Amino acid sequence: MWTVIGSMIILVLACYGVYYLVQDLLRFFRAEPGPPVSMLVVIRDRAQDLEYLIRRMNNWRKKQWVELELVVVDDGSTDDTNKILSNLQKKYSYRLVSLPQGPRGDKPDEALQTGLLHCHNALVWLVDLRMLPQGLLAEKVFRVFFCQGWR
Repeated sequence: MWTVIGSMIILVLACYGVYYLVQDLLRFFRAEPGPPVSMLVVIRDRAQDLEYLIRRMNNWRKKQWVELELVVVDDGSTDDTNKILSNLQKKYSYRLVSLPQGPRGDKPDEALQTGLLHCHNALVWLVDLRMLPQGLLAEKVFRVFFCQGWR
């Protein structure tokens, strides 16, 4: 009698396992990747935030189901932002565009226009860090964003 009960339990567990295996396989084949997206990040004088941002964006980009191209535009920074970005580019994969220092005068959106020209995808996700106050670290701003992920 105990062998019959044991056999029934094994049969039920096997059916349960096969059911979830089939569900996972169907979910795998049904998931279609989304369209490729370019993430355009415009930065000016953000040397204290750069390593965190680039490292997190690259790690986060690998876990997403869409193909994400990262384009970083340095809008004429006066601190070490450009040098740090150049060094980080050796380690992480992103496109760096540097604009010369100086007043923007009649072309305040030159960084956005230049960055859009370097994006290769039709969908562009704009992250303009020039708008954040200098005292506000980008880590605090993006913590919720990176924890939630983009679905």
